[in-house]
Amino acid sequence: MPPRRRPTAFEVSFPGEKEDEVSSDSGVAKPFPSFHQQSRSSSVTSTSSLGKRKGEVVDNREAKRHKLPKDAYYKALKDPIKETMTLVITGEDPSDGDDDKPIRELHEFTIFDPSRRNELVTLEALEQDDGIDRAFEAAGYVKPHYLSEEDEGQEEEQEEPQYVHLGAIMRYTVDYSQESEPFYIETECAWYILREPSSSYKVFYEHFYSPRRLAQIIISRALKRPNEDFKSFLDRLTKRVDMFGRTYVQEHIWDNLVDINEIIRESEHAKKIMAVPFVKTILQRAPQSIEPQRIPRNTRPLVRKQPKNLIGNPDISVLKSENQNTTCVTPRIAKLAKGLFREEMMVLGPPPPPVNKAEVEALKNKAAHNLRQLISRAKAGNKKITYRKDDRIKVGGDYYSSITIEGVEYKMGDVVLFPIKLAGDEVRLKAVQPDKSSRVDHFFWFAKIIYIMAESHQVHVQWFNHGSQTILNELAHPQELFLSDLCGHDTVNHIVAKVTVHYLPNEVDPKVKAGEYFCKFSHDIKTGVFADLDTKRIELCNSQRPPDNCPVCPLLEEIDMQKTVMPLKDNAGNINGLAFAGVSYHLEDFVLYRAEKGPANIGYITQIVFPSRMRDTAKVTMRKVGRISDLDDEVLPEGVLRDERHLFITDETVKVDVSEDSALLQVIYVPCSESFEDPSANLEDWLELSYDHFYVLYSFPRLAVKHWDERKKTRWQRHEVCSQCCKEILEKRKGIYKFLKQTKPLATLDLFGGVGALSRGLADGSGCLKVTHAVEIAPSAARTFAINSPETTVYNQCANEILRYAVKSQLKHDIEIPKQIYDNKTPISAPPKPGDIKVITAGFPCQSHSTLNIYKNADDPKSNLILTTLSYLDYYSPDFAYFENVPGFLRFSLRATHENEYGLSGDVDMGGVKLLLRSLIDMHYQFQFALLQAAHYGTPQRRVRFFLVAAKTGQVLPAIPQPTHDFPDSTSLSIKFADKLDVIAPIRMAHGTARNRCVTIKDAIGDLPRFDWLRNLKHPSPDTEDKKRKDARRRRAREVAAVDCNVKDTYSGFSGKIGYHIDPKTRYQKQARLKETIDIQHYTRCLLPRKVERVLCIPLKAGADYMSLPADRYEWQIADPTSSVGRRNYIRGLYGRLDQNKVFPTTVTNVDPTAKQCQVLNPWCHRMVTVRELARSQGFPDSFVFKTIGKLNVVTIHRQIGNAVPLPLAHALGRELRESLFNLWNRKREDAIVIEDDELARGVEHQHLANDSDDDMYV
Repeated sequence: MPPRRRPTAFEVSFPGEKEDEVSSDSGVAKPFPSFHQQSRSSSVTSTSSLGKRKGEVVDNREAKRHKLPKDAYYKALKDPIKETMTLVITGEDPSDGDDDKPIRELHEFTIFDPSRRNELVTLEALEQDDGIDRAFEAAGYVKPHYLSEEDEGQEEEQEEPQYVHLGAIMRYTVDYSQESEPFYIETECAWYILREPSSSYKVFYEHFYSPRRLAQIIISRALKRPNEDFKSFLDRLTKRVDMFGRTYVQEHIWDNLVDINEIIRESEHAKKIMAVPFVKTILQRAPQSIEPQRIPRNTRPLVRKQPKNLIGNPDISVLKSENQNTTCVTPRIAKLAKGLFREEMMVLGPPPPPVNKAEVEALKNKAAHNLRQLISRAKAGNKKITYRKDDRIKVGGDYYSSITIEGVEYKMGDVVLFPIKLAGDEVRLKAVQPDKSSRVDHFFWFAKIIYIMAESHQVHVQWFNHGSQTILNELAHPQELFLSDLCGHDTVNHIVAKVTVHYLPNEVDPKVKAGEYFCKFSHDIKTGVFADLDTKRIELCNSQRPPDNCPVCPLLEEIDMQKTVMPLKDNAGNINGLAFAGVSYHLEDFVLYRAEKGPANIGYITQIVFPSRMRDTAKVTMRKVGRISDLDDEVLPEGVLRDERHLFITDETVKVDVSEDSALLQVIYVPCSESFEDPSANLEDWLELSYDHFYVLYSFPRLAVKHWDERKKTRWQRHEVCSQCCKEILEKRKGIYKFLKQTKPLATLDLFGGVGALSRGLADGSGCLKVTHAVEIAPSAARTFAINSPETTVYNQCANEILRYAVKSQLKHDIEIPKQIYDNKTPISAPPKPGDIKVITAGFPCQSHSTLNIYKNADDPKSNLILTTLSYLDYYSPDFAYFENVPGFLRFSLRATHENEYGLSGDVDMGGVKLLLRSLIDMHYQFQFALLQAAHYGTPQRRVRFFLVAAKTGQVLPAIPQPTHDFPDSTSLSIKFADKLDVIAPIRMAHGTARNRCVTIKDAIGDLPRFDWLRNLKHPSPDTEDKKRKDARRRRAREVAAVDCNVKDTYSGFSGKIGYHIDPKTRYQKQARLKETIDIQHYTRCLLPRKVERVLCIPLKAGADYMSLPADRYEWQIADPTSSVGRRNYIRGLYGRLDQNKVFPTTVTNVDPTAKQCQVLNPWCHRMVTVRELARSQGFPDSFVFKTIGKLNVVTIHRQIGNAVPLPLAHALGRELRESLFNLWNRKREDAIVIEDDELARGVEHQHLANDSDDDMYV
């Protein structure tokens, strides 16, 4: 009987989200068949031959057939997992009752014959007959197969794959019609995608893989380009590499011609393929067979091919490899990416001018000669040094404007070379010699002479970092330098030569001669920031006389001064404050001071005492200040909001040493709430303006409040604040409002927008963006984006297609208008033109970054969308850009394959991020990047993501936001590029320093309606349920609604407008409910009855999981000691219940109690978390409604939520953007500031109307 239909990858990863079936008589063109080989016997032992084939060729032209490798044998690892029908791979969602086999990935695999001492065999032996009964089995690391690489690598902790010994291999499958389709094998239990062989099996797999991969490239290309000639095909082929990193050459075709010829002639479309010009040329050299062409076996199943018109579920189809468009790039990005990617890309512009190889070779020879001369000078001993008294800058001083070394004059401002020093060596150059690839920066440091101390033979220099000595490393421009904030003395004798450096802060494309250098940016090696040169500071220092002309020394002095506590005085000369660590603190200021754990402590300064002795430290006395949100439930009345911004002052005092462990952290601004009773001074506006804004309403005797009745109301007349700080913050408030009113919102393009969370959060946080355009390929996500952002033009298309159309139409080319994918009929709106877009946001997808995925989908265009993103940036040249990705992006390596911009070959570690940074620098963007933890910014979720912020030269680069909320987690957010480079750690991780406590699950979703899944009495039957459990269930049913969870239903729960469980209790809940929702979407996915029953058996206890299940409710992966759970000593988590006092684990796309992220049970209800609860975990307001194309599909909504950027985190990024834009606006008008009256300032500082008859509650 024919084999069962192979399921799609999406059906395996997301069994709840089905594709529409395509019937055989649907009118769809007959698909090209896979080449599907299977054994001829039911025992899966081959009765065919390893040595010779039927239809052996007569090889008159000595066509080659590769010889098999020497005999070798498989050595099994200790205790591999045996493949069985019940095996569930970690991260795999078990099949929901259908008969389809799962699709998995097999890494580091070995294929062998268990009947012959585990002899290694090739898969082609399945179709051969050597007179020996053979069996075929495999072993390797097994992982679940995800349709989209976005679904993999979302979790913070990547689990180790399982090593599995597979059962008998039934067949292998190769779809030659699709170039990007992988090779499969099938066992009785599953399909396996063959990823990469083990080192011992590599030579055997090469024997099988090489001819079939070449045949796949040839056949798929012939079907796609039926008129292509051999020269064009060969040019494309020789720019590609195989899975082993070998660049294809013409000889590979001829070496494998026997197999290629047979595969083409056996194909169903052989005549059509053989008519293609380049195929004709190839087959002309093929030997003739002595037998007629073999007829394809009727046992080969046809792999149903999803056509380009997206038959079936479009959200699935758009992610399939066969439906990916060619990556489109601008000429600049094409040049930078050349040789680092395997895909043949479409360049949207003129080709680069041809390279004059003779000229290039001559320049290399000249550079090598110059380098040898420099090394020879560096090896020399003491040099002849002279100077003239006429060059002395000041009489009696040792500062000179120039000095002569070995007859060469060096002046202040010259850039010179110093040998690179290593520990224990005076100069490295004494022991090494350059080779052909050597450059000056491999042996020398670059430095600018600031001043010269001729008589002592010293120079004071400011150091440069050559690009290769930064995180750019091998992808840096060989002539680009970056100015650092490092300076120091060095001996004149170490100077080797001077070089020409061009300062080009505004140069679009630097044209610098060979042997010369240029500098556009400064670079901070500790934070990873690349920023504009501070030309004003440089010019100011250049106007000074030595030693005051160093731009760096004042910065270092300022840092040293900040370590000392300095007194501050008022106009009368009285001490009224202190300065420490760059912050000014005054009497009557509210401040954060360091706590041992949790968020920072809060105090109100009442006294500052400076020591009478130098060795003593300054001390500050403060009244302790508490947070209303910290009060116990027994204290806080039901109707009072647990607001994290609502503070209370106490009579308790504390005294701290200012300099001890940097006790004081920052000033916060806490007016009395009565100051906001005037309609023109709104409390919510005040709080929205800054994370540093709070308010106070009551005072209590002590921090540990015992009774609510102990409170006294704080009156504005008695609430004294520092007038100087108050005036400054209120003037800034007035300025921000004026800035927002006068400034036009920046038009924003959201690429790979999903549902628009990143751009929405940035717009809400900054108040100065307008999301005008968005590109999203998934129809359901695009629809959700459009409905929730009706003013945005949403392109439901591939980003490559939109870019191609934008560029071509702008050039007046005749090009077909792309259609919206959701109906394949509606033409897209005209794309924006260059200059229209001021901000680009992009959460660009990229391939998974597991260490086992080096070769995975190397030709899949989805892996190259980083280049599309950069090309949008190049084309539109916006002022700002925001990029987001999973942390694994930092591990995204590239493989240099052929001629490229950098002269590289082999792997480029962290190549993805290096290319991103190099491209940004090339396009004149400043930038900084970091790993950010969403919980640090008020998201009730543990979620680390990579973010990059870029600003065009001339703009103020927005800062990376520092944590606003404490999160008790020690996961490092530092980034390490190379052993010789500093760790980049721009985020402050210390506990006891944040403004607010962590937002918990209870804080986020405690107000949402409660409901349980309804128990199916058949599981268990009423006869088996004991009386105690039955009574408890009945009592529970009277208190909490029970809703049916039938796997045949679309969802379980509530939709539309319904009431809430309680009024909002926290600021987070209040913010989520600011706007009324039209659809609460408080429902779950429906599971199989057996899963529902297990969920219902998990106790309502934090952290409870499958370990609480009765034995008769176990399933294989939680009971069998050979399962992944069993092998890890039955690690906890499956069917896990959330803890209301903690945060959500990383919200991902696959939400299921047995999935990799399996802690998904509601803290208070017998069910999974709902769509609305998951949306709350990402910061979406309840008014945000998720949509799907066609029938409602909860799994599709899970994907939309799981792929989103948490809105609180995006909001924090937006705040920093507003600060950046405001500072630039302020800089431009700093000479024309008009000081106006401010009613709020008068209210806070002088008098405000406030009436209250309850006088004994006033302080």
